[in-house]
Amino acid sequence: MPTEVVESKERARMRTIFGWIAGGSLGLLLNYPLYLLFGEKYPKEPTTFVFFAAGAFLGLRVADKLGPRGFRPLGLAAGILLTGILVLLLLVLISNRS
Repeated sequence: MPTEVVESKERARMRTIFGWIAGGSLGLLLNYPLYLLFGEKYPKEPTTFVFFAAGAFLGLRVADKLGPRGFRPLGLAAGILLTGILVLLLLVLISNRS
């Protein structure tokens, strides 16, 4: 007989935030290669917003679907993807100095 895991409100909110951050970060990281592919004619601002929003809502959906067991994987994914964005930002800033 399966037992139901009781999750505190704070932990549920954090899981939702992790899903939002992970999804939004993934959206941003997927948008950048498209910009590199199409060059300056690529509409950066609107697509960045759309990719981030779509990723965030996808992350929220994943967080809801996984339930309490998604806390750790989503937290890990959020941390890794945010680190990826920071590394990408640093690389872009360094490349513009040359």
